Amino acid sequence: MDLQAEKLNLVQAILDIEDISLIKKVKKILKKADHDWFDDLTGEQQQDVFTAIEQLDRGEGIPHEEAVKRLGL
Repeated sequence: MDLQAEKLNLVQAILDIEDISLIKKVKKILKKADHDWFDDLTGEQQQDVFTAIEQLDRGEGIPHEEAVKRLGL
């Protein structure tokens, strides 16, 4: 099924909802999807993210597989 068909199916499903509490939940989900989680971080947390990106750009990171191994996951 293509994207447009999926969207139409979703619109139809929303139109068929009769429960106002469910409509409010859908609205909340859609609002959260448009929100950038980064904005919810403290200034210190945001700086930590920027620092980590700079470290990765310098090649100072480790591969995901290595991190998982080190954490015993």
